[in-house]
Amino acid sequence: MISVKNIHKSFGELSVLRGVSCNIEAGEKVVILGPSGSGKSTFLRCLNLLEEPNQGEIWVEDKLITNADPYEHDEIIELSQTYADLYAKYVLENDGTAGDEVKKAVISRIKEQRLLKKREGSLFKKALSQYQAQHGIDINLARQDMGMVFQHFNLFNNMTVLKNLTLAPVQLGLKTPEEAEQNAMRLLQRIGLADKRDEYPSKLSGGQKQRVAIARALAMNPKVMLFDEPTSALDPEMVGEVLDLIRELADEGMTMVIVTHEMGFAREVGTRILFMDEGNIAEEGTPAEVFDNPKNPRTIQFFKAVL
Repeated sequence: MISVKNIHKSFGELSVLRGVSCNIEAGEKVVILGPSGSGKSTFLRCLNLLEEPNQGEIWVEDKLITNADPYEHDEIIELSQTYADLYAKYVLENDGTAGDEVKKAVISRIKEQRLLKKREGSLFKKALSQYQAQHGIDINLARQDMGMVFQHFNLFNNMTVLKNLTLAPVQLGLKTPEEAEQNAMRLLQRIGLADKRDEYPSKLSGGQKQRVAIARALAMNPKVMLFDEPTSALDPEMVGEVLDLIRELADEGMTMVIVTHEMGFAREVGTRILFMDEGNIAEEGTPAEVFDNPKNPRTIQFFKAVL
């Protein structure tokens, strides 16, 4: 459903993601763990381009949501002037020898040293543009299928609970106002907050705000839900009500990617654990594999500290 290919993300001189690749299949509950500053939230925000990777590609349901990265496509690299120049040089230096081995060597060098220039000729530009046109999708269309729940709720404080849930479906033309309200009330009843429909977020507890934020994401009928530390801003007694709602969604088969520090919840709900450290996926596997028999020394050290 989601394919992440070699993404990097930097903020100025700070390198946060350093070549992350993974696939997330429909129905999976992927839980991302790791120490603070390991790149977990940045990785999650890249999945719907709230943060745009500096390089690499992200695909959602076989559609490219980032710009096409020529370094991911040998056939496009071969059309560059850099490739032509290096290939000719290799042949000259090796007594006229040409062929697949030279081709591989040139492409490998271009990738490793990131040698492509801004101006690589018309054939290269045309191929890259055609690839983008053929496979790319507008991120706003892709986001309609990707619900996002933030650490600090991000509700519209000047709108009622009901308006928070109906705004996007109506503005995007996905539902009429009547349909959106009917769907919103169904969701509010589900989370036990139908009586709060006309309240403003400032009148809600933290747990209620987060449940409303989840309902708002669900109002778009997403195919995947992204949770960025959904309980870290809550008082301890409010955590359970939010985790219970997420468990319900998991049991119903919703595809999820969850960044969390709740280890028991991660073990219970996750179908796959990604442990991140220093901008990379250091280890991944089932909850049993990662929690009970971690292989990476950094994973072992982390669990010793938190479990």
